[in-house]
Amino acid sequence: MTDLDSIGRDIGRDLKNCDSLKEDIAMRIHSKPGVIYIFTVLMLFTVSAIAMGQENKSLVTTAKGEGAITFGQEQFKIHSVVVKLFEDGKAEINLITDISVFITGKWSRGSDAKTIDLDITGTVTEGRLEGGGKLFLSDDRKSIESLNLEVVNKLTKNTIKVDFVTK
Repeated sequence: MTDLDSIGRDIGRDLKNCDSLKEDIAMRIHSKPGVIYIFTVLMLFTVSAIAMGQENKSLVTTAKGEGAITFGQEQFKIHSVVVKLFEDGKAEINLITDISVFITGKWSRGSDAKTIDLDITGTVTEGRLEGGGKLFLSDDRKSIESLNLEVVNKLTKNTIKVDFVTK
């Protein structure tokens, strides 16, 4: 009977070990969702922080409003403006009046997030214009609030002024 007793004790120990092993496995299984949850939450915070830190590097927007463009002594009413700001720093501005005026240049961020500094370098056909101005954006930074430019035509030496405000 001693052999059977020792076998029974061995089986009992093995069963105890199995129970503790089952508990250990159960703890490991239950602790993994917590780790996965924490990891997932941290990843979401990281991704959202990165996304918030990035700003649009290009913008295409149109605005209807009131304004004027002055060529020397002539003045035209501006009905709408189309502005394209490209990632590479280039800018294209279309002023829709009785005539359409196309202006090109470069842009950079201004003193605050809603201000764009414009450096006017010319038109599509030639680089006859030189000057600068400011584009003011709405709070969402996706639409135009106003546009102000002061440019000199290098050929005629006339000053061109643009003042535009959205309705």
